[in-house]
Amino acid sequence: MTRKNILLSAALLFAVAPVPALRAAPPAEPGPLIEPGRNDGGWRWLFSALAAQGAMRSTFTEERWFAMRKTPAVLQGEMRLLPGRGLSLHYTEPEEQLLVVDDAGLLMRDARGRTRELKAGAAAGLPAALLPVMQFDLEKLRERFYLHAARDGNDWRLDFVPRDRELARALGSLAVTGIGTAVRRLEFRHSAKQRIVVIIKTAGTGVTFSDEEARRFFR
Repeated sequence: MTRKNILLSAALLFAVAPVPALRAAPPAEPGPLIEPGRNDGGWRWLFSALAAQGAMRSTFTEERWFAMRKTPAVLQGEMRLLPGRGLSLHYTEPEEQLLVVDDAGLLMRDARGRTRELKAGAAAGLPAALLPVMQFDLEKLRERFYLHAARDGNDWRLDFVPRDRELARALGSLAVTGIGTAVRRLEFRHSAKQRIVVIIKTAGTGVTFSDEEARRFFR
């Protein structure tokens, strides 16, 4: 699986809460490592609240920064989370593309309907690593990531560093920031000059998808 596909798959996994009107000012640096039984008690509420929000639909802007460019490539799209069906990322600009991450692996479909599928095994375990993130399952996340957390009032920052060396080389690290129980921004940093930033614009949780919408945007 290419690095591009890994980052594309990863860039969607956290917009699962309504966005409040206040501007977040999260900590600028990673916080301490979250360790079971020592300092994780103060963070369980956040993971539980995010995990309990159910089906989600949101809009986002994605910035892709590369070493050879001074300005990022900018994409727009919609993301949908449906428990039991997976996560769907529908890019609408600059070109249409659909990406679905679920228990079976990855599915990519372009505007012409051409489809490419990567089974979980063929993706080197990536979907298995990403799904617990999407679901904010704290215990499963600990199996695959070192988790760091920092808070400043209602603003917070979570950093996910893969334990697996191969995944760490491909994915880099992920910083998720938010306010209250709303995710505002994700940054996938592979290096100082290569990163992906996802900014959540609008979001709704506890939504209901019609049968037609579920068929269109999921498997």
